[in-house]
Amino acid sequence: MADLLLSGVLDFQGTVDLIADAGGHVKANGLEVLVEVPRGAAEKSHGVAPAPVPIPPPPANPSDAGLEVWVFTSFNSTVKAGGKAIVTQGMCAQGDVGRATWPGMVQPSTGNPGITVSSVAMNVVGDLGTILPTGAPVPFTQHQQ
Repeated sequence: MADLLLSGVLDFQGTVDLIADAGGHVKANGLEVLVEVPRGAAEKSHGVAPAPVPIPPPPANPSDAGLEVWVFTSFNSTVKAGGKAIVTQGMCAQGDVGRATWPGMVQPSTGNPGITVSSVAMNVVGDLGTILPTGAPVPFTQHQQ
């Protein structure tokens, strides 16, 4: 199993599909790049929010109390890792599997300053998202490649 290691300063332009050897992952400066998955997919999420979104407010129960967070749209999906679009900022959602009601934004990468797609850094494991209704930060701990 061999990873595809990207390092230094690279700016991908156009359409390309990066493929690591059997079972390997695409890494930017040593960290796995995040890839898109369907919103609320049954497959594992990218991260877990610290608390549910309290809508409606207490004493009622939240309408979607799930803590899982999925990145489902990248701002530029032209570069892929094994057929899945690599995340370069974009949209995420928090909630239960099959719903993921609450929208959020993927923040600019702090873990990968040099590997970009059209001048926007590829997001990697350890980067953050923000759930919009609460402003809560969510660390992305799973890459989903």
